[in-house]
Amino acid sequence: MMIRHKGVEHNVFGDAPFVATRISAIGCSHRCPGCHHESLNESAEVYHESVADIINSVLSNPFDEGIVMGGLEWTEQPEEMMCLISEAKKAGLKVMLYTHWDKDDFIDMFGEPSGMYIKHGEFVAGDIPHKQYGVQLANRGQYIIFYEGGNTNGNDNPCEGEDDSKITCSCAY
Repeated sequence: MMIRHKGVEHNVFGDAPFVATRISAIGCSHRCPGCHHESLNESAEVYHESVADIINSVLSNPFDEGIVMGGLEWTEQPEEMMCLISEAKKAGLKVMLYTHWDKDDFIDMFGEPSGMYIKHGEFVAGDIPHKQYGVQLANRGQYIIFYEGGNTNGNDNPCEGEDDSKITCSCAY
C-alpha cells in the first residue's frame, strides 16, 4: 500500500516513551487554535512511499525503536493509518499514535487497539502542560493510554474490528 505523508523524521526523542521515527499525516481538518503544526498542514508537499519502504527505513536506523504517527491527524487517512500500525507491529516496532479524538470516540470509530500507545485529546494553546510516560503534553485534556489488550477479534491485525462498521484495511504492497 502506498502511504501519503508530509515527512519522515528519524531519531525523535520526547514524542513517545521510546526513540522513534515520526511520520506526519497529510492534513488535519480540526484546526485547533494555536496549533504548532499549522504550517505543516498548509505545506503543499505530499510524499508517496510504500509502507514497506517506510518500515524498512525505520528498521535500518539503529536508534529508532518504533514510529510516532503525529504531526497532523492520521485518523483522516484511516486505511493508511491502520496499515502503518499493522505493518510496524508485525516488524516488531513500537507504535505511538497522536489524535485529537478522545478514547471513547476513537474506539467507536476504529475498535479497541492493542499493543500500542495513543495520545488522545485536543490541543489547547495556553493550557497547563504535563508529562505522561515521559512525554510532554500540551494541556491537561491530553492523555496517553497504552493499550495492552483490546483487539478481541482473535487476530493480530489492529484494523479488523469485531464489528463490520469499524474501519478495516488491506496492507497489500
